Amino acid sequence: MNSNNPVAVKFSQAATTYKQHDVLQRITAEKLLSKATLSGDVIDIGCGPGTDFTAYGQDITKVTAVDLSEQMLAIVNQSFPSYLTLCADAANLPLSQQQFDGLYSNLVLQWCGDLTAVFNEFHRVVKPKATCFISIVTSGSLLELETLGLGHNAFRTVEQITAAIDSQYWQVDSVNECSESLYFNDLRTMLYSIKGVGASVKSHQENSHSCCSDKSGSNKSRSHTNRTGLEKVSLRGRKDWLALKQHAETMRQAEGIPLTYQITYLQITKK
Repeated sequence: MNSNNPVAVKFSQAATTYKQHDVLQRITAEKLLSKATLSGDVIDIGCGPGTDFTAYGQDITKVTAVDLSEQMLAIVNQSFPSYLTLCADAANLPLSQQQFDGLYSNLVLQWCGDLTAVFNEFHRVVKPKATCFISIVTSGSLLELETLGLGHNAFRTVEQITAAIDSQYWQVDSVNECSESLYFNDLRTMLYSIKGVGASVKSHQENSHSCCSDKSGSNKSRSHTNRTGLEKVSLRGRKDWLALKQHAETMRQAEGIPLTYQITYLQITKK
């Protein structure tokens, strides 16, 4: 693991518990793969704990799973021993040109600073006529957090994402933006669910303490570090936390407390 890369550090710290919280990732994976036609030699960018492509009927002979976290890749090796694993950044892949028949990337690219560089790198490593199936969190997500007075980092708009795809090199087959709502029994579960999505959450009021007091009810702060950067949701103590929980209860629907993401699903083909 690259200890100098903060994203890699967060991914690695979250690796052992990640699958407890990847509800959104499973929803988007099913939508991506229900329409995908992947075959042959495929690369999975930002693979996390790994994807079972055969469960979705994909005719894949070889999978190269890429992630920033060696700990995540260790989980892939355990669950999918036939997959090749590679610790690397999406914008700098130590791979040969025109190596892959297809590319898959589920809820990862919102982490990337330079999307144009990422799509250029994808173009380099896939074969002509190879198709990429991608999902990415987009602007307008997590409005419920804002209602609660909790800030989060911004996501790109659909227009900003598509502007990073050079039409000289790519055919854009489809761009679909959808709302995906998750529902939770309580606020704590909702906050812990934000794993792997690039949504750094913090209080608008203060940045020094964690929202979750210990079981004794004291104001002892606890920091939470995970694959999103959900870290130090900052409140002043138990009183603030209880007030935040009460506020969240006013949002409750029949299914639970909602949390809504805007997800853009992309299908692009190399020219």
